[in-house]
Amino acid sequence: MGEQLTIVMVSMHTSPLAQPGQGDAGGMNVYVRNLSDALIAAGHQVLSFTRKTSAGDTTVVVDETTGSQVVYLPAGDPDLPKEALREVTTPFADALVASVRQHARHRVILHSHYWLSGLVALEASPRLEAPVVHTMHTLGATKNSSAPGTEPNHRVEHEAFLATRADVLTANTVVEKAEIVHYSGAPEDRVQVVHPGVDHEVFQPEGSTTWPGREPEAGPKILFAGRLQSYKGPHVIVDALAVLRERGFDWLPVVHFTGAVSGSGDYDVSARAHTLGVAQYCSFSPPVTPPALASYMRASEVVVMPSVSESFGLVAVEAQACGTPVVAHNSGGLATAVADGVSGQLIDSLDAAHWADVLATVVEQPQRWKAYGEAATRHAAQFSWSVMAERMVDVYATVATTSATKCF
Repeated sequence: MGEQLTIVMVSMHTSPLAQPGQGDAGGMNVYVRNLSDALIAAGHQVLSFTRKTSAGDTTVVVDETTGSQVVYLPAGDPDLPKEALREVTTPFADALVASVRQHARHRVILHSHYWLSGLVALEASPRLEAPVVHTMHTLGATKNSSAPGTEPNHRVEHEAFLATRADVLTANTVVEKAEIVHYSGAPEDRVQVVHPGVDHEVFQPEGSTTWPGREPEAGPKILFAGRLQSYKGPHVIVDALAVLRERGFDWLPVVHFTGAVSGSGDYDVSARAHTLGVAQYCSFSPPVTPPALASYMRASEVVVMPSVSESFGLVAVEAQACGTPVVAHNSGGLATAVADGVSGQLIDSLDAAHWADVLATVVEQPQRWKAYGEAATRHAAQFSWSVMAERMVDVYATVATTSATKCF
């Protein structure tokens, strides 16, 4: 093993220990937590910093041997919405610097996640004499190109600033790298592609199978796992069911949605299902732990991801690792996460009729989808958190030795 490092994970707006699928927690939380665990297993110290949002938020010692912790820092009113967190990046950075100086055991690398944390890392970098590795996770300009007005201009401007100031940016796929270079002006040689992983001990074909939704009369079981927000597209699946019903299908699929409402309060997937007359085919439950989610996935014929875009699509890889094929929007990292026509199918639009066409084949051609499921496990095998950690350590080590501390 090479030099041991202290990797400071900056995840200001959401805790890596938060339940994915609820509030602002999603794929980024899974990414930070699993990457951290893999780095700790390799002997590195990981200090993760997030904002304190309740009186019960206290430091969690993750691993005593390496001195790894998740630290909750006070910065502004605990109830501040994410949209207002730019106002408290400086006090958060001040508290982070003090804590790192107290707890760091080795050479420090700052790895920030999402643009708010990137601003914190840039403020802390000169004081800690530490380089900044930044992961966007989502890019405001990319979201606006797909859904205009989704993200405010100040976010886009800050991301462009980060792209020119961070020592290294990481992208989940070559598609995301191209987007970062195009929209943010980052030099190509400063953007490193590092694929996320999947926990193959949890997400695997063997294990319990629990279907949490309605039992179908004869049709297949379809699972949506993620936040219930317009950008993630669960309404597309409801609309597709309505199209299938209008076409006179005798046996419609049943769909279970596991996740919590996030974002706009007037976005109501259940109400939409009732309005369109397909509520009897839909069921809902809160987000669940990874083992429970894996059990749901194994019980499903198909997992769907109708997101406008994803930087990668961890849910898609987790499903395939369970042997379950995926239907996903052909956008962003999903084109890498899903092998089109091999481990599932990619759809070039979010038009409900197109999704109905593909879901109809799940009903009519079950052997085809069974073959996709068998190939899905092989496709997902290439993605691993331990392999990702090895790749990230190479990035950290390189930036530690080649990047001079910049003055901001």
